[in-house]
Amino acid sequence: MLLTLAMAASAACGGGEPEAPPPAPPARPIEFGEAEIAAYLSERTMELWVVYNRYHLQGLRAFYEESYWLEEEEELRRNMAPFESRGITFTAEETSPPRQIEPGKWELKHKVSFSGGSLNMRFIYERFDGEWLLTHAETD
Repeated sequence: MLLTLAMAASAACGGGEPEAPPPAPPARPIEFGEAEIAAYLSERTMELWVVYNRYHLQGLRAFYEESYWLEEEEELRRNMAPFESRGITFTAEETSPPRQIEPGKWELKHKVSFSGGSLNMRFIYERFDGEWLLTHAETD
C-alpha cells in the first residue's frame, strides 16, 4: 500500500524512480574492538578514582555489578572513612593496561599513591547488558 502511494506521489511530482529506502539499522549493536575496550576501561577506572576521592560512596555504585556491590558496600564504607576524615586523596597510575583474561572478562592494575604510602590494585570488569562493571577489586 505504501509503495503504491509513493509511486503515485512520484508520478504526480514529475515521474522518475522512487527513492531507495534508507539502509536498515544493524541487526545487533556494533561491537568495539579490543583496543577500544581497553581504552574505555582505562578511562572508566580513572573516573572511579575521581568518585572515590570525592568520598561519594553511592557514586561508586555505578561502577559495580549489583551483586558485587552488595557484597562490598560496607567494606568500601569502612575503607573510605579514614581517608575522608583526614581529607586524603589518591593519585592513580595504570601499571598494567587492560587485558582480556577470558572472553568478556578484563583485568587491569593500578598503583595508587596517597600521603601515607601506596597500594597496588587489581580490577576485573565484565560486561553486563552492554555495560562494563566491576566484578572484583583487590589489593595486589
